[in-house]
Amino acid sequence: MSSVETQLVLLWLAVSFCFLATVCFFSALSFKKEQLQNYGVTCAHIAILPMAAALVLRWIQTGHVPSIGAYEVYTIYAGGVLLFYNVIQFWKPKVTIAGTVVLPVVTLMTGIGVMSSTELTELPKTYFTYWLGIHMLFATLALGGVLVAAGLSIAYLIKGRQEAGGRVNPLLEKLPDLDRLDYMGHRITLFAFLMIGIMIASGAVWAYKSWGRYWGWDPIETWSLISWLVYGLYLHLRLTGIKGKLASWLHIAVIAVVVFSFYGAPYLYPTIHDRFVDANSIYLQGSD
Repeated sequence: MSSVETQLVLLWLAVSFCFLATVCFFSALSFKKEQLQNYGVTCAHIAILPMAAALVLRWIQTGHVPSIGAYEVYTIYAGGVLLFYNVIQFWKPKVTIAGTVVLPVVTLMTGIGVMSSTELTELPKTYFTYWLGIHMLFATLALGGVLVAAGLSIAYLIKGRQEAGGRVNPLLEKLPDLDRLDYMGHRITLFAFLMIGIMIASGAVWAYKSWGRYWGWDPIETWSLISWLVYGLYLHLRLTGIKGKLASWLHIAVIAVVVFSFYGAPYLYPTIHDRFVDANSIYLQGSD
């Protein structure tokens, strides 16, 4: 079995466990069984093992961090987000419910990755810098924070609605009270905001080393900045007193902008990044 075939087997195994985790999370909410949620967490923990092994094999095969083409980009970001969720869930078990949002996204990203071309592509000279790794690291942390925060905001809205109706799902009832849930989501949002800022800054340094300029108003750069500013506006509004249900809905709207900057902008606008990644690739550089 070749290295690529082994990678695909491992990644499909990871997809299977992520899918099982997704089923478990949604089934837990539907059937009000906490044990099913625990099974989902276990599947998420297991999924990271074959995914990490596949990425290491790809790294060895290519001689560089997986960072070019849809196959590498989708899978490394999916693996990073899954690792982020596993770590934060272990550290703060109360955010476990966010897996209802995180796991479906990871499943989709990994699935698209393994269905993309595995053809080896020569790494452009602009990628031979550690700033690329730094940039991708903070992009992954930002995306992980955004998805976990989205899960908590959705949980807040659902729990608040059920409490108003007098019947709360037992799983949601075990979550912290609404004020605490709102606070947790806010803290993770602040973390994501900081990560996006560092992602943009490190991308600017990489752009200077690659193209001789820190900023060129490329569509990817512009949308990265827009998403960061929108996130900043949301956090400012929080400081002025906007909380609760209104803040959660506003947060979801902000997350939609951030997700578009990661996934939508690269497809809709011509960008300098197309010189280095295939047309099917997702948002690789984030802000460079």
